Amino acid sequence: MSARTVYLYRPGKDFPALSVTGEECQLQCDHCRGRYLRGMVPVRSPQELLRKASELNAAGATGLLLSGGCDRRGRVPLLPFLPAVREVKEITPLSVNLHPGLVSQKEAEKIASTGVDRISFDLVLDPRVLRERMHLSVGPEENVHSFQRLCRSAPGRVVPHVLLGLGDERQELGAVRMAREEGAPCVILLSLLGEHVPDWQDRLLRAVRAAAELNITSLLGCMRPRSFPGLEMAALEAGAAGVACPAPGLLEELKGKGWKVERHSECCALHR
Repeated sequence: MSARTVYLYRPGKDFPALSVTGEECQLQCDHCRGRYLRGMVPVRSPQELLRKASELNAAGATGLLLSGGCDRRGRVPLLPFLPAVREVKEITPLSVNLHPGLVSQKEAEKIASTGVDRISFDLVLDPRVLRERMHLSVGPEENVHSFQRLCRSAPGRVVPHVLLGLGDERQELGAVRMAREEGAPCVILLSLLGEHVPDWQDRLLRAVRAAAELNITSLLGCMRPRSFPGLEMAALEAGAAGVACPAPGLLEELKGKGWKVERHSECCALHR
């Protein structure tokens, strides 16, 4: 029997996160309040995006994440940037991961036409989480419809991110099932930072096992607590395919088990 392969992802400077809104976000979800935007590179115009992409390509980078803050309707204002994104894909070898938020059918089609490698989407089915934590006036139906529009416009390129611990666990596991039903290439499992989540370790492992039973690849995303020694290995043993920003020592532990390791300097959403 051949050794199992585990995938470790570290985006870093070779795969930076760019924000089209700088540090601004109108939505101000409780679990973020814009703090993740402060660590992103601002690109306020399509011209800035093209310049940054050219610099990254010249420096030998592998790609970029293009995201930003949301408006009140849960949309990242990416539409003016899409022609520049298409140009980046046409003239450079950079991989591009877009994070658009909620979209209409026409917007989904425009995003798909750029040729981006991946489209990341926060798949939330719990109405209470959408209303009380994310401050959205839409229900789960609009979140699901946006996800489906993207999946059907860009089949095999949409990667749902499921945030564990905000609300009803049944809805989280339902999001994992929906990812499988819509043909997502993988599902990224995340959790809250700086906030106590009861039963977090078992909750993550249940989500990993659910994905394995459904035959959809799961990965541990970069937004998750780091205070649970051994949890990354436990998730891999439960069926997860890889880990973003792994803990020190995980690589040697994997080698000690005789498992093969592939290391990538890009977002785990680019998993193939």
